[in-house]
Amino acid sequence: MRRPWADQDVFVEENGGEDTITVRLPNGSESAVRPTLEHLPEGLLGLARHVGVAADPTITDFSVVRLPKSATTAAVYTRNLCVSPAIVFDRENTNRGLIQLVCVISKNACVFTPTGRQDIERIAGALAQEFDVRTAEILISCTGVIGRPLPVERIVSKIPGIRAGLAEGAMDAVSNAILTTDKRPKCASIRVGDVVVGGYAKGAGMIEPNMATMLVYLYTNATIEKADLDRSLKHAVDRTFNAMSVDTDTSTSDTVALMATGAVIADRAAFDLALTAICLKLSRSVAREAEGATKLVEVSVSLATSPSDAMFFAKKIVNSPLIKTAIHGADPNWGRIVMAIGKPSPGSPLLAIDPADVVIAIQGRTLYDRGKRIDADLSELSQRIKAASEVRIQVTIGSAVHTATAWGCDLSAEYVHENAHYTT
Repeated sequence: MRRPWADQDVFVEENGGEDTITVRLPNGSESAVRPTLEHLPEGLLGLARHVGVAADPTITDFSVVRLPKSATTAAVYTRNLCVSPAIVFDRENTNRGLIQLVCVISKNACVFTPTGRQDIERIAGALAQEFDVRTAEILISCTGVIGRPLPVERIVSKIPGIRAGLAEGAMDAVSNAILTTDKRPKCASIRVGDVVVGGYAKGAGMIEPNMATMLVYLYTNATIEKADLDRSLKHAVDRTFNAMSVDTDTSTSDTVALMATGAVIADRAAFDLALTAICLKLSRSVAREAEGATKLVEVSVSLATSPSDAMFFAKKIVNSPLIKTAIHGADPNWGRIVMAIGKPSPGSPLLAIDPADVVIAIQGRTLYDRGKRIDADLSELSQRIKAASEVRIQVTIGSAVHTATAWGCDLSAEYVHENAHYTT
């Protein structure tokens, strides 16, 4: 069933494990997000290669996207204190505001290595020479195992001559080359009149934004000033990627970058809707397809104080290992939700929670209503949870003035297995 998300202009419909995201534009028309890269700015050229970071020569571990000209760029990055030198390099460049080349090295995070910054500088210099761009207009992202030095000599030796491999039809290959433990590429695009917004993401584990191991690259043909682009991206990220959590672990390398080629004059309201819709689609895909996940979990909390307070409690619920495992086992144990909202946490906006103020529902079925347990057929509800690809939890604390929604996933034995053997 289609339902409004956050406001009346963005709609979500879940269909057997796939989201359909639609926006209602200011002129009353509607436009849907496509789960493909069919709507991208003209002139994007890409390539994907194996350069020797991955041991398997059949795996693409290096990709480049060259924009037709220097593009106004906004970006947000991880708040982890142990960041990759690539993040430091990229922050400096995106603060200047113009980017023309995006390079992603996968299977190695370039974090806590003795020559990390020098390695990034060497790769940037080789890219600048090969693709005829300034190093100040390059983004370099690294993702993968922490603590292993980049095989920089091997990488740099493969860069001369690769410019000939740039092609217009290579963006799908690029979206695949950035992956690590992902099940498949995550792509989305939308057209709003003459304006297009599209991009791709990777991320399956080590995800709890303040930003998430998550990389996202977005491209638009809109003409937008740097300050406005920064505001638009931050607003969209706060409502989408920063509303998502897989396992509460914040990556060292998270990046969401948005590049605007400036070919088309954009209606700002329509553009912001389109950008938010793309970020919503990609962030829900990251959670839905996370390591070991079998179900998307969406948590909405309503209370009287503020949207940020509502998000505080929504994140407490979606991050609880007990709730995540209960959902995996199709156990509608609403007592674990009581535990999660009451668990002491630094910065809690409420000093106490009165049972008479609380309403709890799972899959639309109210189980606790302001001091009273509601009789329900829990066996039937368990079967509904087991059959669902998305499980929704709704909580009200006091007056439902402000609502925030967070999403994550269940916790399975596969998640434990994958992360217990990540480097061995």
